[in-house]
This record gives sequence, structure tokens and C-alpha cells, in this order.
Amino acid sequence: MKSNPTEITQALLAYGETLPPTDIFPVMVPEAAELIVRDPYAFCIGTCLDRGARAEVIWTIPYDMKNALGHLDPYRIYGISLDALAGLFACLPRKPRYPNAAPRTIRELTNIVVERCGGDASRIWVGKSAVEVQNTFCSIHGVGPGIASMAVLLIEKAFAVRFEDHWNMDIKPDIHTVRVLYRLGASQAETVEAALAASRQMNPAFPGIVDWALWNIGRNWCRSADPDCEICPVSEVCEKRY
Repeated sequence: MKSNPTEITQALLAYGETLPPTDIFPVMVPEAAELIVRDPYAFCIGTCLDRGARAEVIWTIPYDMKNALGHLDPYRIYGISLDALAGLFACLPRKPRYPNAAPRTIRELTNIVVERCGGDASRIWVGKSAVEVQNTFCSIHGVGPGIASMAVLLIEKAFAVRFEDHWNMDIKPDIHTVRVLYRLGASQAETVEAALAASRQMNPAFPGIVDWALWNIGRNWCRSADPDCEICPVSEVCEKRY
């Protein structure tokens, strides 16, 4: 079956509309998701540490940090040394994939929140364009364009923000979105470059709008091995490339 880009886009958008907001932040402790959507600084911590670990682990780490410290106050964390931050991460029940890089990441994020945002992490994005927000996240140690793209997409969903430059908001080309776009027949290769090109072609005004649907499909049905094509919500428009 030859896929139709328009049909694929429509199917992904339709599926994305069915996803509840609680699916945005999968966590291992229910209270962790509540913290993420209530505290922009907690959101930023999870976002900046999202490098290769399971999503459930990453979005629970801010909750673990708060429990370990007794607070998640950026001003108080601003005064913690890199060595003390390293000790904190070593003691957490859940850890990022790169624990040695995490202290510097949190230090640079916290510097921005305290020195440029007056302790209010939401000022990273309030009144800013998507590109400005992406550039801020990319300035933090270990945060690349993929995480920065994810950040602006999640900010819109979690904090009722609407960026005016949607055309600058790409998908996050991770293992799920890249795989699903290729199997659907939307991208020409199972690569980051092809996935980005495909999403931009599918919806030039807002390429990243299909990110959430792609990610969920990749996690739940279109797995790297033994995909559940029969119950996948976009199976009817898929080329099923393996």
C-alpha cells in the first residue's frame, strides 16, 4: 500500500486529539506528574535531563529531587555546589542516563532561572517566541535541538502557552518518531534528517503538531520488534515498512 501524506497527517492529528493530557508526562509516582505541571522549574529539570532514559524515570526525577532536598527552590539550589549536586544525584532512587553530566546541566539551568528569570522558570517562555525558547534550552549543557524542540511542544500542552511561530516548532526526532514516520511511508529513510524533512512537508505551518501522536504510537504499538499493527490507530494509512 502506497501511503498518502495528507491521509497520514490527518490520521495522526485525529489520534492526537484522543490522547488525554495525563499522557504527556508518564511517571512512576502519580504526584510526580502533578509537580511537573504545577512547577515550571520542575518541568525544566525533567526536560533538560531527558537524554536517553525512560520517560517515566525522567519525569519522576524532579519529584525525587524535591523529596531528597525537602524543596525544589531554585534560589536554594543556586547555592549548592556542583559536588553537592553530584552527591544528590548519586543518592536518588532514579537517575538520568548521564549522571555525571546532570549536575552541570542543573547548575546552568538554575543560573538562568535565578539570574535571568528572577526565580520564575516560566519567564523562560512567557512572551517569547518558540525560537527564543529553543535557543535558551540549547544554551544549557547537554541540551540539543531535539530536546529544545520537545520543550516548546510540551510547554504549549502543559502551560497553556501558544507560540506565534509554529513553523519553527519541529518534532523531536527520537527513536519513536523516526521509526514511525519511516514505517508509515512518510519519510524516505529511518534517520533524523528524513524524519524532520517529512514532518515539515506534512504540515509546514506546524511540523511538530504530530509529535505527540508519533511518540505514543511508537511506544505503544509501533515498537522496534513485534509491532502490533492490527490494533495501531493509524494502521489503515500505513505502508508497514520493516
